[in-house]
Amino acid sequence: MRPVMLLAPLFLISGLAAAEPLAVAKGMWSTTSDIYFKAEADGQTIDVPPQHSSLDECWHADEHVAIGEGLAAFFEGCTTAGSRSKAHSFDMDLVCNFDGVPMSGVAEFAVSKGGGSFSGRMFLSGEQDGARFEAEALLLGRRTGSCSAPN
Repeated sequence: MRPVMLLAPLFLISGLAAAEPLAVAKGMWSTTSDIYFKAEADGQTIDVPPQHSSLDECWHADEHVAIGEGLAAFFEGCTTAGSRSKAHSFDMDLVCNFDGVPMSGVAEFAVSKGGGSFSGRMFLSGEQDGARFEAEALLLGRRTGSCSAPN
């Protein structure tokens, strides 16, 4: 069973039948993302440091709070290859090209009842010229209040 997860602003190009997007509540949001990499070439592990970022901003427009295939644009080089949605979760298959390295995988998202928090998880893997690459991302967000002035 896949973990319940969500990811805000992530995927743009749709597959044949797009799943209904989810939405979080409008307001001030605090989000964090952590991305972990694994790379191997010729049997040797390549050290790729993880990336962490955090952001506090006002999400006041419909496109800011939508969790759907439009989020693919968040990851440059990725498109969707199908998606599925339920009452509080959304997941999609991804096909990506990062600087000539083809990767594919899945992104999974979940929104809490009332839309005040979300979690997201993404898994990608690919191979090129005998080298294997994997990426795992964890995204978390919570609404912290009302916006004082829209950004």
